[in-house]
Amino acid sequence: MKEERILIVEDDVNISENIEEILQLLGYVNIDIANSANQAIKVVKKYRPDMVFMDIKLKGDKDGIELGEIIQQMVDAPIVYVTSYSDPAIIERAKRTHPAGFIVKPFNSNDIHAMVEIVLYNQRTRPTMVDHGGAAPEISPYLVTDAVFIKADNSFERVNYTDIYYVEANGNMVTIFTKNRNFTIRKSMKDMEEKLPSNLFLRVQKSFIVQLAQIENFNTKEITLKTNDVVPVGRQYYNSFLAKLNTITES
Repeated sequence: MKEERILIVEDDVNISENIEEILQLLGYVNIDIANSANQAIKVVKKYRPDMVFMDIKLKGDKDGIELGEIIQQMVDAPIVYVTSYSDPAIIERAKRTHPAGFIVKPFNSNDIHAMVEIVLYNQRTRPTMVDHGGAAPEISPYLVTDAVFIKADNSFERVNYTDIYYVEANGNMVTIFTKNRNFTIRKSMKDMEEKLPSNLFLRVQKSFIVQLAQIENFNTKEITLKTNDVVPVGRQYYNSFLAKLNTITES
């Protein structure tokens, strides 16, 4: 009996049960199945799998590649993409998430057997990144790691990350709402995402980035900050946002 926990994310029940049956014949007993992005995120939060089989063409607002990127932020689990598509553009997108493997449907038991054994062996025997487990902390390329310097008038003004509440885009301009004053500058949201540390800030809508520590409460449509400001949540951003937070829900 093999103790590793494996998650299958597949919206076709025949395929998910086929993979599950093959894994069971190989001796794996801790197998979870999710048929949507939301369900997969809940399973990952609860069980923290050691490996994921991910269908690329999931139904819903996120495909398997987008979901794979979210899961990679949550757990250090290798992802194997399973798809009936061998389109070069899809493979190129999948490559950028550094998957552990790629299986094209229709597959057979030998395909699953070889993939799971190699992936889990590599996972067990690879060098650990840090002494006490978990991912290595992100190293900032900047000497000042707790603040950003924003140009205002003729000088750069220091703004601590903890003093930034949220960022709102309006055309090719963004407004940075902070504790002491607001800054409106010519900048794209993509540039702002790259400038603000991803462990403190998250884009939650096409035009909004929030500081996670400022969140007071939220639902599927909006976030209320400690300042009482209300920020909308984009449908395509909600799963990524939820994955960043430690939540407790009914079983």
